[in-house]
This record gives sequence, C-alpha cells and structure tokens, in this order.
Amino acid sequence: MNESLFLFDAPPVSYAIGEGALTYSRKILEPFNEAVILVDENTEKHCLQVFRENLPSLKVKGVIIINSGEENKKLEQAIHIWNEMTRLQVHRDSLLINLGGGVVSDIGGFAASTFKRGIQFINYPTTLLGMVDAAIGGETGIDFSDLKNQVGLFSDPHAVIIDPVFLTTLEDKHWQSGFAEVLKYGLILDRELWRMMYGMHFRQISDWNKIIIKAAKDKIDIVRSDNLEKGIRKNLNFGHTVGHAIESRFLKSGKPITHGKAIAAGMICETWLSSKVFALECTRLEEIVKMIDINFKRLDIDESAIPELLELMSHDKKIRGGKLRFSLLRKLGKAVHDVEVDPELVRKSIQFYVDQKKCD
Repeated sequence: MNESLFLFDAPPVSYAIGEGALTYSRKILEPFNEAVILVDENTEKHCLQVFRENLPSLKVKGVIIINSGEENKKLEQAIHIWNEMTRLQVHRDSLLINLGGGVVSDIGGFAASTFKRGIQFINYPTTLLGMVDAAIGGETGIDFSDLKNQVGLFSDPHAVIIDPVFLTTLEDKHWQSGFAEVLKYGLILDRELWRMMYGMHFRQISDWNKIIIKAAKDKIDIVRSDNLEKGIRKNLNFGHTVGHAIESRFLKSGKPITHGKAIAAGMICETWLSSKVFALECTRLEEIVKMIDINFKRLDIDESAIPELLELMSHDKKIRGGKLRFSLLRKLGKAVHDVEVDPELVRKSIQFYVDQKKCD
C-alpha cells in the first residue's frame, strides 16, 4: 500500500487518510445518488472548487453555507441548515458532506443526525484540527448558553476523508490550533509522536502527511475501543477541562480565541496538576511547558479570572456526583482518567499559569 495513504474500515466508518484520499473517496461515494455539501464562507472560497474538481461525477443537489467560527456553532445555525435541507428536498437516503473544520463537522453531523431522524454524512476536514480530532469519533453538537458542546450526540459518519491538499490555504492560527491536539496525542499515548515534534515550532515541521496519519490513527484506535466515552476515550479530555472553561470565558467576552490556544493553556494547567497528583517528574513538567510555550503565546488571564473559570468548570461533562474529574498524565505518553481533584488544587494550577505568564 502507498505509505502516503492510510485506508481503514472500522464499521460503520471508513477512513481514508493522507495524500490522495480525496480522489480515493470516489469509491466511497459511489452508492450515493445525490449529496448536499455544507461549507462555511472560507471553505466555499478555498476548498469547494478543489473538492468538485477531484469528484466531478458526484451529483450535488445544493450547497449550504454557514458562518465560520466557534461563536456561530449555535442552535440558530443548526436551524438554518435544517431549513436549507428542507428547501433542497433532502431525503433520508441523501448524503450530507461536511467540508470544513471542526465547527462544520460538529454542527453538520448534529444537523444530519437529527434531520428526518438521521441521514448519512461524510466528513471531509479541511483544517488540521478537523483532520486529527474533530472529524473523527462521532462527537457532534452545538454550543449552548455560552458553554462548549452542551447539546449534541454521538453519531458516526459514513466515512472520514482526510487529505492534506486542503491545508495549502490554511492560516497560521488554524495550523497552530490543530497542533495543540497533535501535541496532546504525544502526551497521552504516543511518545514517538512527541519525540518527532519536540523542540520544534509547528512552522518548522515539513512532513505533515506523516504527522497527520499518525495522530489520526491514534484517535481512531481510542475511539474504536471506547466509542461512547465510557473509559479510555476519556483520556482525550486531557487539557480540555480547564481549556474548555478558558475557551467559554473568551467566547462570553465577545473575544473568541481558537480552540487550540485554549487547550494549550489547559494542558499547561493540567500538566501541573499531574505533577502534584502523580508526582510527574519535574523535568517532564518543564519539558512539556517549554514545548507548549514555543508554539503558543500565553493568554491574557489574570487572578481575577480564576473564580469564573472554576464556575465554568462546574458545567463540565466529566462532573460525577458533584465532583470534577480530570484526565491527567501519569507519565509522558501515559494518561489516566476519572481522577478526582480538589478545587483548591485546580485553582493553584491556573495560578501556576498566571504566575509563569508574569515571568515571561
């Protein structure tokens, strides 16, 4: 098999990952008589033509355009998609193609899974974040009441087609955002991936095809073993408990930040927590924080934000019995989940981030 293209069937999902995946997907699309394509204004401009040129035989019934950005991943936009699918007379045997980043695959999967009690959809991620994370795993949904992913469901796509061809037009901030999730895989389960990247700024990486295939396979392996997030899949939440609270706070303020920037900050806090709960070696704490700082400028967070962040964390999906549970690092390349952490220690982890920022 061509090493630049990884093909994998994990029923009900088929995966094609790497250079040439877009062209290969003709075989996956053959059973469908018609499709509707969901894009945002960016993927309409930069990716839609590339998609159509590579798949000229696909019968496209219509194109639905939504607004980009996490601040638009709301019920109103889902209603817009449902209205458009109704106008286009989409039927239960129709296909929705989600051509875009994490917002498109999240809300597109949610809209498809609820329209007429569910139609098939395929994710064609066009951002690094989508390719290594958001498009894989069947997590769909919308933000609600200024809280991340509060409404949604697990719903598997028919296929996920990941082709780096779409990354040629990606802005630096979106490369950076996806890189946070790639770093996460190295930290929680893939030391080889971590070694491949350590000490480098994301702009210095040349072999993205290899990185993307490796990171995507990491997530696929976890999702296959725990599709509904009952066990090991929870390890993927490393950095996301604090990170989602940070992302929600900036979203509420009207100054949204990328998902990756929030998760990078969250990983610093949760690495510090790991060092206290599991006595993670001091050298590892320094190594991890240094690598994140190479790639992510510290966010404008000060001590006054800590109470609000703790309040936002009280809505986290990992709350059980009123207790907040974290996914933390036992060591580099090994994460554990459902770790109950005292709120005071969580407060100190954010203080650690704030204090280090002052010294930068």
